[in-house]
Amino acid sequence: MSSVDLDFAHLSDRTVVLALEEITHTLTGAAPTPLPVSSAGEAAEVVDALFAAAGVAPPAGGPAAPGAARAVLARLAADEDSAAVSAPVLADPPADDQMGLAESADHIVVIGAVIAWLRLKVDFRFHRKDGVNEVEFELSQKPPTAGYLQELAQIVRDFFQPQP
Repeated sequence: MSSVDLDFAHLSDRTVVLALEEITHTLTGAAPTPLPVSSAGEAAEVVDALFAAAGVAPPAGGPAAPGAARAVLARLAADEDSAAVSAPVLADPPADDQMGLAESADHIVVIGAVIAWLRLKVDFRFHRKDGVNEVEFELSQKPPTAGYLQELAQIVRDFFQPQP
């Protein structure tokens, strides 16, 4: 783990969201293929499909739940697949220059960060078939095990649990 301070209490909520936005942009820009979703609605459908495929009940709060942005940022900072991208952003957090997304759209940044992180763990495709949106999950050219999907779904569920 890096030497980045993983206690984000000193960061404002806005700075947390701006850091997530920057990290997500870097992660998606570095991916070999474009992100397979093009809207917050499609991203939410991917998360719902993950819960369904894993047999895990979705959280009540969703990405707008209090603490979700901090939970996702903590995961990105600590996760071996995203820590190298997160460390420089957290070492010098983005300034709130009011050029980022409006606070009412913070949930979009959170769900985008979740999708970027999820993409580091499992390949997925989002497409329409017979007028219905479908999501397929793949891991190394074979379907991922239910246990692995359950682990990922539980992590994502924990992001969105209301914080006491």
